[in-house]
Amino acid sequence: MITIRTATPRDLPALRDMIRKLCALHGDPCHLGLAEAQTRFIDGPLTALIALQDDQPIGYAVLEPRWRPMTEGDTLDIAHLFIEEPLRGQGIGRRLIETARQIADYRKADRLTIGTATENPCAAAAYRAMGLEEITTTPGPRFSVPL
Repeated sequence: MITIRTATPRDLPALRDMIRKLCALHGDPCHLGLAEAQTRFIDGPLTALIALQDDQPIGYAVLEPRWRPMTEGDTLDIAHLFIEEPLRGQGIGRRLIETARQIADYRKADRLTIGTATENPCAAAAYRAMGLEEITTTPGPRFSVPL
């Protein structure tokens, strides 16, 4: 059974490891340690969602609030979305995005966005298949999740 919930301090080692895997996938360095993960995801402005299968972490999403003076509520951006390799394509990313949408609604956000690297056309295709609206006014691919 797959569950999705907000990360807790005990999730930080697994979250850090998955963030490092995503960075490696894109060829990016990653210097995130446990203390910084605590500061950013537990104490700080970011929200991490953890996807679990039988209590084992299998994916995550990071929500980043962005203030914009032209809107009344914040924009929430799904800054990271990662699913462990053998479980991709099984709807876990869709469930993480849906949970992020529920959080955005709860926080009265004006907008929920997600983007992907141009080198990741599979993710962009998946977001299009989910019916997300492509944002063409900014470099992308970037998408808006209906609220």
